[in-house]
Amino acid sequence: MEHLITIEELRQLGRPISQQIDDEKLLSYIYETERLSIKPVLGDELFARVLKAAAEWEQGKIEEDMKKLLDGGEYTDCNGQYHIFSGLRMAMSYFVYAQYVMDGDFQLTRAGVVMKNSDYSSHVSSKERSDCYNNALAAAQGFLNETMGYVRFAFPDCYRQRRGNAGSPHNAITVKKIG
Repeated sequence: MEHLITIEELRQLGRPISQQIDDEKLLSYIYETERLSIKPVLGDELFARVLKAAAEWEQGKIEEDMKKLLDGGEYTDCNGQYHIFSGLRMAMSYFVYAQYVMDGDFQLTRAGVVMKNSDYSSHVSSKERSDCYNNALAAAQGFLNETMGYVRFAFPDCYRQRRGNAGSPHNAITVKKIG
């Protein structure tokens, strides 16, 4: 299955991730991030187009707008304002990092869920882990928000379609008519 980011790119972008971390675990976090953090924001149509573009990356058959969406860049919007953004892959690297921080050293065994220990390391407290997670998540959301500015500019039809179907952004009831 193709993903928006590879394990190697994940390790190069964003915060450092050790080479000793299991690739299968990172792939599961990449999948979760794509489906739960990226796809709902982009919408199914644009997400599918970006996923296809990421698969074509190796052959060099990628459109410039898609390349920029994935890797970031700069653009001048319709109002003449200049913008720089980091792209979807950078946002994803921070989302995956945050996910790993929250449950990276837990292992499911036949005896239940355990935390791996070592003589040469110590575990952080729940508060420190939560603070690190929240910090990485805030960075990820910031990178995603600036990337959505580019989506509004470069893919306006997908953005308008997505915003029209998105419903209430705060998951609350919206009163349309009183009386």
